[in-house]
Amino acid sequence: MDGVVRILRRFVGSTLLVSVLLLLLNLILLGTLIFQSTHHKPSPESVVRQIAGSLTSGAAGTYNLEPQATALLQQNQAWAMLINAEGTVAWSERLPQEIPRTYNVIETAKFSRFYLQEYPVYVWEHPAGLLVVGYPKHSYEKYQFEYLADWLRSLPLRLLLLLLCNVALGIVISLLIGTRLIRRIRPLINGIHALAKEEPVHVESGGIFSDLSKSIQSASARLQEKNDALKARDEARSNWIAGISHDIRTPLSMILGYASELEEHPGLTTEQKQQAAIIRRQGEKLRSLVSDLNLVSRLEYEMQPLHLKPVRLSALARTVASDLLNNGLEESYPITLNIGDERLQVLADEKLLYRAISNLVQNSVRHNPDGCEIVLETLHAPDKAWIHFVVADNGTGIPREELPQVVILPYTEGRVRPVRQGHGLGLPMVARIAQAHQGQLILESDTGQGLRAVLRLPMFEAK
Repeated sequence: MDGVVRILRRFVGSTLLVSVLLLLLNLILLGTLIFQSTHHKPSPESVVRQIAGSLTSGAAGTYNLEPQATALLQQNQAWAMLINAEGTVAWSERLPQEIPRTYNVIETAKFSRFYLQEYPVYVWEHPAGLLVVGYPKHSYEKYQFEYLADWLRSLPLRLLLLLLCNVALGIVISLLIGTRLIRRIRPLINGIHALAKEEPVHVESGGIFSDLSKSIQSASARLQEKNDALKARDEARSNWIAGISHDIRTPLSMILGYASELEEHPGLTTEQKQQAAIIRRQGEKLRSLVSDLNLVSRLEYEMQPLHLKPVRLSALARTVASDLLNNGLEESYPITLNIGDERLQVLADEKLLYRAISNLVQNSVRHNPDGCEIVLETLHAPDKAWIHFVVADNGTGIPREELPQVVILPYTEGRVRPVRQGHGLGLPMVARIAQAHQGQLILESDTGQGLRAVLRLPMFEAK
């Protein structure tokens, strides 16, 4: 719904902005056209004023007009005359024959503001009388406007009110149009949101969006078919791996059992016992590989059930350390515990979390054959909503550019570098265990700087 409101708000704003810009553009164009049409030649007021200034009196009541003013009259196809105080035309230039040569006060008052014999005329006061300049018929239109002074004083307010009314009307019209448009778009928006959630979509939208609604429904149907096929394939793959793992366990158990018996059989030579021990160790590695492969597969396809309960990280860290030491961890791999807060808890599957931490420690041991110091640390994250379980070593480390790849399953498209040691399932498994607990595996390392692996998990507070 927020998206629909945002679209409607932007539609109304864009409509008003476009309307204002068009209004301003029209005003500018109108003003430009008026300016060009009225200024491509001198205005009548400026012509009559210039003629009045260029008309001088001579001897014996004669008058002289400067050649420049005469050319100006010819250019505008205008005529001019000077009426003296007695109402007689004392001087004229290009005066038509139909124009009278004498006038009384009433006749002068009639034409002084508008027309004389349908000629638009303009007057100017001259020292010798009244100067009249006439233009060709129908060349200019003259009107008289009368306004009340109060109305003129209130004109700015009236214009403001008119502008506000136009804005309000524009908002109402754009809201009506936008609401009608949104009514058509809303099913499409809901359909796209459903597509993003991989939910089935049924869009009913006619009009101009009918083709788009059909495309969305078709895309939804195809997406559902592909999702169903992927789920079926993933389930079949996981079940196949689980079945193979189960089938391997029985003969593998028999191999390990007989290898252990041969290793302890008193009738065998020392060399034969060593060979039996090699068979046992390799069988144990194979059993571990099968177990890891089965677990990673179930985590990858979210088929591993989680038995969640509150787990205290300090106790888990001590359990991991003691088990590793009791299982014969060499002295070249000393383990240090740094417990920040004994009360730190997470809601987790304890067995999976134990396995993730053990894998991180085994990763440090496997990649540092000359030994290294290992630190297990629990602490609050800076934002206090997360807990960090840190497994760090001071070994050879991993090149920084390879860190994003080591959590990708081996022999997949995203992992371009081969696995250096082991089967390469350790760190990808830890990353998926963290994801299954709504957390994250963070790796910090570089060549020669050791490895710092951080399990970032949501903090659990007992109520």
